[in-house]
Amino acid sequence: MSYDMMGSSEDEQCSGDTDVPDIGQEHSSRLADHELKEMLLKKYSGCLSRLRSEFLKKRKKGKLPKDARTVLLEWWNTHYRWPYPTEEDKVRLAAMTGLDPKQINNWFINQRKRHWKLSEDMRFALTEGVAGGSSGTTLYFDTGTIGP
Repeated sequence: MSYDMMGSSEDEQCSGDTDVPDIGQEHSSRLADHELKEMLLKKYSGCLSRLRSEFLKKRKKGKLPKDARTVLLEWWNTHYRWPYPTEEDKVRLAAMTGLDPKQINNWFINQRKRHWKLSEDMRFALTEGVAGGSSGTTLYFDTGTIGP
């Protein structure tokens, strides 16, 4: 079987016989395509399955290195009341873990969504600060103060 045996839609359009389709030619073209597909599958099935498994492995990346997760979790546990690192914290964490700042940012976003709930005291302090309307709102915690 050669490449010349396979017809293409461009060849059919350019032949001038577009008014009356040749059913026999269409059938033989499909048969040739099917035979070619079978031959290629037999010849390259091992390579294709290996490539497929490699692509699936790469797609499942997801997890950060264990030592990087440990560093991030230590920061998280130390700052569990308000787990929003400053830009300086993010730069320092990126240097310590070897991760990109975007990875650090995404980790904290996911961590807060999955594992953090505002305490009642914090909710009250935030809503009280917003309702007060002053731009110099100060939040008080047992461990310190945030604000001007």
